[in-house]
Amino acid sequence: MQKSVLSVATSVCIMFVALAIFWATSVEAAAGPIFTKIKNAYSSFKDISGKFTQLSNIRDLNKEMSFDGTFRIKPPLKMSWRYEGEEDDDEQEVYINDDELTIYKKKLNQAIRSKLEATAIAQTPLALLRGLTDIEKDYDITEKNNVVRLTPKSPSFNVKHFDIYPSKDAFPIKKIIFYDKNDNTIELTLRGVKVNTGLSNEIFTFKPPEGVTIVDN
Repeated sequence: MQKSVLSVATSVCIMFVALAIFWATSVEAAAGPIFTKIKNAYSSFKDISGKFTQLSNIRDLNKEMSFDGTFRIKPPLKMSWRYEGEEDDDEQEVYINDDELTIYKKKLNQAIRSKLEATAIAQTPLALLRGLTDIEKDYDITEKNNVVRLTPKSPSFNVKHFDIYPSKDAFPIKKIIFYDKNDNTIELTLRGVKVNTGLSNEIFTFKPPEGVTIVDN
């Protein structure tokens, strides 16, 4: 599982987030008005799509990586991401369909398919785009200077904290910054987000081009 968390959190193939069912009114009030607004907005989302920019800082390698791409989400268990980087080698597609994760690396003509564990998902930056499930069970939530901070309650998590920057647009999140315990960061900025456009379930299933090798992990 540790391998899964690290690969998702520090490479091009990161991005998934865990959040779930809305909890009691007393918990909602404790979370603060910004988080409450985000939760309330999520209750009306049947699907989400848009563009993103991802900036990853890997401290141990003293390396910064930047990626652009598009994403589509059907909460809570379907997502797809298309990454475009500075080099052809950076191009890849990521699919989550229920509990199955597929990562397609175009240049290698290969797709890696594996089962997705809930604990691994909960420790990655895009949990906040997948729905709002169990977030208040797993994280302490604070608000300061118009930023929502999620700090994990479990010391076993690789996450130090998430910072969520709210948006005034129809989709209530503008940016998410993920900090891990090794001081690596992943900054995800969302653009042109659309909601409830009627995305079909089929687009979340990877359809391999001819000749692609699929490796089950």
